[in-house]
Amino acid sequence: MATSGSKVQRAAATRTQLKRVARRMFATRGVSAVGLREVAVAAGQRNTAAVHYHFGTKDDLLRELLVDGAQAIDAHRCMMLDAAEAAGAVTLDDVVRALVQPSLDLRSDPEDFETYHRFISNIMGERRELFESTIVDRHAVGYQRATQHVRRLLGDVPPAEIDRRIVFATLSLQAIFTAREAACDAVRGDAHPFWGRADVTQGIFTTTATILRQRDPNG
Repeated sequence: MATSGSKVQRAAATRTQLKRVARRMFATRGVSAVGLREVAVAAGQRNTAAVHYHFGTKDDLLRELLVDGAQAIDAHRCMMLDAAEAAGAVTLDDVVRALVQPSLDLRSDPEDFETYHRFISNIMGERRELFESTIVDRHAVGYQRATQHVRRLLGDVPPAEIDRRIVFATLSLQAIFTAREAACDAVRGDAHPFWGRADVTQGIFTTTATILRQRDPNG
């Protein structure tokens, strides 16, 4: 007879597998195109209502997947900013590192190649309101701290211009992370002939800093 402990372990393993499969399907096919029964079948579940049983609604599953990656990124970002602030005056390069490195290091599922950035891009494109209600006010503390530092460091730049640069840098990073993730996933690892190069990785930091530091050519 199965013990309560083994039942809990099996349930946890099932939830992990369902999330792994769902995140990949949402990342590669889009959010609206994937149904919960499809996820259950792809995850090898005989009960096609398994996702409903473990997570509830589709939106409940999407929220949990969003939070999984966002919490990891936010915690890493806050840790980097804490270290920079403790060391003294925070520079723009410190802020850029805190914006970029946590997403480069993300491993939301050690048993699968990363799919979170593609998943979140699809969520932002298809279900923006769900993304904002789930993440913006709860799991983006590090991002908000980083942008506060940007505004302080660029204090001589008009606020509207600073906002534009932050938006452009954020959109650029999301596009880069999404493209990088898809390319590395295609070769099943980080040893991609382009994205695996150290100079390309450094270029992500440089590009972000350039967008934030840019000078008005008409100024």
